[in-house]
Amino acid sequence: MNDNPLYDLHVLLDNLVQEFMAKASLNQPPIDADALLNAKAWQLLELEAPSIPSKKAVQVFDPKEAGSSDVKKQWLAAQTLASSLQKEAKVRWEKLNGNQTAFGISFINLIAQRILVPTHWLKSIALSLDYDLIELKRLFKTAAYEIIALRMLDLDNPCIITIVDNGHIFKRKSNCCNPAKTLSPTEAMVLNYVHENSRPKKVNDQGWQVAGWPVHQLDWRREILRSIPPESQD
Repeated sequence: MNDNPLYDLHVLLDNLVQEFMAKASLNQPPIDADALLNAKAWQLLELEAPSIPSKKAVQVFDPKEAGSSDVKKQWLAAQTLASSLQKEAKVRWEKLNGNQTAFGISFINLIAQRILVPTHWLKSIALSLDYDLIELKRLFKTAAYEIIALRMLDLDNPCIITIVDNGHIFKRKSNCCNPAKTLSPTEAMVLNYVHENSRPKKVNDQGWQVAGWPVHQLDWRREILRSIPPESQD
Protein backbone atom coordinates (compact mmCIF):
# COMPACT_ATOMS: atom_id res chain seq x y z
CA MET A 1 0.00 0.00 0.00
CA ASN A 2 1.36 3.45 -0.90
CA ASP A 3 1.29 6.02 1.95
CA ASN A 4 1.72 9.02 -0.33
CA PRO A 5 -1.43 11.16 0.13
CA LEU A 6 -1.25 12.11 -3.53
CA TYR A 7 -0.97 8.51 -4.73
CA ASP A 8 -4.69 8.15 -5.53
CA LEU A 9 -4.65 11.48 -7.36
CA HIS A 10 -1.65 10.47 -9.45
CA VAL A 11 -3.24 7.14 -10.36
CA LEU A 12 -6.44 8.94 -11.36
CA LEU A 13 -4.54 11.36 -13.60
CA ASP A 14 -2.38 8.59 -15.04
CA ASN A 15 -5.52 6.67 -16.02
CA LEU A 16 -7.18 9.73 -17.53
CA VAL A 17 -4.16 10.54 -19.68
CA GLN A 18 -3.81 6.89 -20.66
CA GLU A 19 -7.45 6.94 -21.86
CA PHE A 20 -6.70 10.11 -23.82
CA MET A 21 -3.65 8.53 -25.47
CA ALA A 22 -5.62 5.40 -26.36
CA LYS A 23 -8.40 7.46 -27.95
CA ALA A 24 -5.80 9.38 -29.94
CA SER A 25 -4.21 6.06 -31.06
CA LEU A 26 -0.87 7.04 -29.55
CA ASN A 27 1.24 4.16 -28.31
CA GLN A 28 4.80 5.43 -28.10
CA PRO A 29 6.72 8.64 -27.51
CA PRO A 30 7.29 11.38 -28.42
CA ILE A 31 4.03 13.23 -27.92
CA ASP A 32 3.48 16.25 -30.14
CA ALA A 33 1.15 18.24 -27.88
CA ASP A 34 1.01 21.11 -30.34
CA ALA A 35 -0.25 18.80 -33.11
CA LEU A 36 -2.83 17.28 -30.74
CA LEU A 37 -4.03 20.76 -29.87
CA ASN A 38 -4.35 21.78 -33.51
CA ALA A 39 -6.23 18.55 -34.25
CA LYS A 40 -8.72 19.32 -31.44
CA ALA A 41 -7.86 16.03 -29.78
CA TRP A 42 -9.90 16.88 -26.67
CA GLN A 43 -13.00 16.02 -28.72
CA LEU A 44 -11.95 12.36 -28.59
CA LEU A 45 -13.08 12.29 -24.94
CA GLU A 46 -16.05 14.55 -25.68
CA LEU A 47 -14.55 17.31 -23.55
CA GLU A 48 -15.06 21.03 -23.70
CA ALA A 49 -12.68 23.11 -25.78
CA PRO A 50 -9.56 24.13 -23.85
CA SER A 51 -8.71 27.64 -22.82
CA ILE A 52 -5.32 29.27 -22.50
CA PRO A 53 -4.52 28.87 -18.78
CA SER A 54 -3.78 31.97 -16.75
CA LYS A 55 -0.23 32.48 -15.53
CA LYS A 56 -1.44 32.02 -11.95
CA ALA A 57 -2.78 28.54 -12.73
CA VAL A 58 0.23 27.07 -14.51
CA GLN A 59 3.90 26.40 -14.04
CA VAL A 60 6.00 28.77 -16.11
CA PHE A 61 9.61 27.72 -16.50
CA ASP A 62 12.72 28.15 -18.60
CA PRO A 63 13.98 24.70 -19.61
CA LYS A 64 17.56 25.99 -19.97
CA GLU A 65 18.40 23.65 -22.81
CA ALA A 66 19.11 23.63 -26.52
CA GLY A 67 15.87 23.99 -28.47
CA SER A 68 14.21 25.76 -25.56
CA SER A 69 11.70 27.54 -27.78
CA ASP A 70 10.32 24.25 -29.15
CA VAL A 71 10.19 22.70 -25.69
CA LYS A 72 8.36 25.76 -24.34
CA LYS A 73 5.89 25.56 -27.22
CA GLN A 74 5.15 21.91 -26.42
CA TRP A 75 4.76 22.69 -22.71
CA LEU A 76 2.29 25.48 -23.38
CA ALA A 77 0.34 23.23 -25.77
CA ALA A 78 0.27 20.45 -23.15
CA GLN A 79 -0.99 22.90 -20.53
CA THR A 80 -3.73 24.10 -22.87
CA LEU A 81 -4.82 20.52 -23.55
CA ALA A 82 -4.72 19.89 -19.81
CA SER A 83 -7.15 22.75 -19.25
CA SER A 84 -9.69 20.69 -21.18
CA LEU A 85 -8.95 17.49 -19.27
CA GLN A 86 -8.92 19.07 -15.82
CA LYS A 87 -12.71 19.34 -15.50
CA GLU A 88 -13.07 15.58 -15.96
CA ALA A 89 -10.17 15.05 -13.55
CA LYS A 90 -11.87 17.16 -10.89
CA VAL A 91 -15.16 15.29 -11.31
CA ARG A 92 -13.40 11.95 -10.87
CA TRP A 93 -11.40 13.22 -7.89
CA GLU A 94 -14.47 14.55 -6.08
CA LYS A 95 -16.37 11.32 -6.76
CA LEU A 96 -13.46 9.36 -5.32
CA ASN A 97 -13.32 11.58 -2.25
CA GLY A 98 -16.98 11.96 -1.37
CA ASN A 99 -17.48 15.22 -3.25
CA GLN A 100 -14.58 16.84 -1.41
CA THR A 101 -13.51 19.86 -3.45
CA ALA A 102 -10.11 19.53 -5.09
CA PHE A 103 -8.82 22.73 -3.53
CA GLY A 104 -5.19 23.68 -4.07
CA ILE A 105 -4.42 20.93 -6.57
CA SER A 106 -2.67 22.11 -9.73
CA PHE A 107 -4.47 19.79 -12.12
CA ILE A 108 -3.25 21.58 -15.23
CA ASN A 109 0.44 21.16 -14.43
CA LEU A 110 0.08 17.55 -13.29
CA ILE A 111 -1.88 16.60 -16.41
CA ALA A 112 0.44 18.51 -18.75
CA GLN A 113 3.46 16.64 -17.36
CA ARG A 114 1.69 13.36 -18.01
CA ILE A 115 0.68 14.33 -21.56
CA LEU A 116 4.31 14.88 -22.53
CA VAL A 117 5.64 11.98 -20.44
CA PRO A 118 2.84 9.44 -19.88
CA THR A 119 3.40 7.35 -16.76
CA HIS A 120 2.46 4.01 -18.32
CA TRP A 121 5.23 4.46 -20.90
CA LEU A 122 7.79 5.99 -18.57
CA LYS A 123 7.56 3.08 -16.11
CA SER A 124 8.72 0.45 -18.56
CA ILE A 125 11.01 2.61 -20.70
CA ALA A 126 12.88 4.17 -17.77
CA LEU A 127 13.50 0.75 -16.24
CA SER A 128 14.74 -0.67 -19.54
CA LEU A 129 17.13 2.27 -19.95
CA ASP A 130 18.32 2.21 -16.32
CA TYR A 131 16.83 5.69 -15.84
CA ASP A 132 19.32 7.24 -18.25
CA LEU A 133 18.08 10.81 -18.68
CA ILE A 134 19.88 11.37 -21.98
CA GLU A 135 18.31 8.27 -23.52
CA LEU A 136 14.90 9.14 -22.11
CA LYS A 137 15.16 12.62 -23.64
CA ARG A 138 15.85 11.07 -27.06
CA LEU A 139 12.49 9.29 -26.79
CA PHE A 140 10.44 11.92 -24.94
CA LYS A 141 12.06 14.68 -26.97
CA THR A 142 9.16 17.14 -26.75
CA ALA A 143 9.51 17.31 -22.95
CA ALA A 144 12.17 19.30 -21.14
CA TYR A 145 14.94 17.43 -19.33
CA GLU A 146 13.58 18.96 -16.12
CA ILE A 147 10.11 17.52 -16.65
CA ILE A 148 11.42 14.05 -17.52
CA ALA A 149 13.70 14.02 -14.48
CA LEU A 150 11.02 15.18 -12.06
CA ARG A 151 8.54 12.67 -13.48
CA MET A 152 10.89 9.93 -12.23
CA LEU A 153 9.69 10.90 -8.76
CA ASP A 154 6.22 9.63 -9.71
CA LEU A 155 7.57 6.12 -10.26
CA ASP A 156 7.81 3.45 -7.58
CA ASN A 157 11.61 3.41 -7.49
CA PRO A 158 12.98 5.60 -4.66
CA CYS A 159 15.30 8.44 -5.61
CA ILE A 160 16.29 12.06 -5.14
CA ILE A 161 16.28 14.41 -8.14
CA THR A 162 18.54 17.44 -7.94
CA ILE A 163 18.75 20.22 -10.52
CA VAL A 164 21.79 22.49 -10.28
CA ASP A 165 22.07 25.73 -12.24
CA ASN A 166 25.48 27.37 -12.57
CA GLY A 167 26.70 25.71 -9.39
CA HIS A 168 23.61 26.47 -7.27
CA ILE A 169 20.90 23.98 -6.31
CA PHE A 170 17.71 25.01 -8.10
CA LYS A 171 15.50 22.06 -7.12
CA ARG A 172 16.04 19.04 -4.88
CA LYS A 173 13.11 16.68 -4.42
CA SER A 174 12.58 13.09 -3.36
CA ASN A 175 9.91 10.41 -3.38
CA CYS A 176 11.52 8.43 -0.57
CA CYS A 177 12.92 10.78 2.05
CA ASN A 178 13.41 14.35 3.17
CA PRO A 179 16.76 15.05 1.50
CA ALA A 180 19.38 17.27 3.06
CA LYS A 181 19.67 20.68 1.46
CA THR A 182 23.33 20.01 0.72
CA LEU A 183 24.69 17.24 -1.48
CA SER A 184 26.32 14.12 -0.11
CA PRO A 185 30.06 13.73 -0.89
CA THR A 186 29.22 11.21 -3.62
CA GLU A 187 26.66 13.52 -5.19
CA ALA A 188 29.12 16.42 -5.04
CA MET A 189 31.80 14.30 -6.73
CA VAL A 190 29.45 13.38 -9.59
CA LEU A 191 28.25 16.96 -9.93
CA ASN A 192 31.79 18.33 -10.15
CA TYR A 193 32.73 15.80 -12.84
CA VAL A 194 29.63 16.49 -14.95
CA HIS A 195 30.01 20.26 -14.56
CA GLU A 196 33.68 20.30 -15.55
CA ASN A 197 33.60 17.67 -18.31
CA SER A 198 30.10 18.11 -19.81
CA ARG A 199 29.74 14.34 -19.75
CA PRO A 200 27.39 11.99 -17.87
CA LYS A 201 28.73 10.17 -14.84
CA LYS A 202 27.46 7.27 -12.75
CA VAL A 203 28.99 6.30 -9.41
CA ASN A 204 28.26 3.81 -6.63
CA ASP A 205 30.20 4.97 -3.57
CA GLN A 206 29.74 5.15 0.21
CA GLY A 207 26.37 3.45 -0.17
CA TRP A 208 25.08 6.09 -2.61
CA GLN A 209 24.11 5.37 -6.21
CA VAL A 210 24.34 8.61 -8.17
CA ALA A 211 23.95 9.39 -11.87
CA GLY A 212 24.47 12.85 -13.31
CA TRP A 213 23.85 14.43 -16.70
CA PRO A 214 24.85 17.76 -18.27
CA VAL A 215 22.29 20.10 -19.81
CA HIS A 216 24.85 22.66 -20.93
CA GLN A 217 24.62 25.73 -23.11
CA LEU A 218 27.30 28.28 -23.91
CA ASP A 219 26.04 30.73 -21.30
CA TRP A 220 24.34 28.36 -18.84
CA ARG A 221 25.36 25.13 -17.12
CA ARG A 222 22.65 22.94 -15.68
CA GLU A 223 23.30 19.50 -14.22
CA ILE A 224 20.68 16.98 -13.18
CA LEU A 225 21.37 14.24 -10.62
CA ARG A 226 19.39 11.13 -9.80
CA SER A 227 20.50 9.72 -6.45
CA ILE A 228 19.54 6.70 -4.39
CA PRO A 229 20.60 7.14 -0.75
CA PRO A 230 21.80 4.13 1.26
CA GLU A 231 18.61 3.91 3.35
CA SER A 232 16.45 3.61 0.21
CA GLN A 233 18.26 0.68 -1.36
CA ASP A 234 17.11 -2.92 -1.09
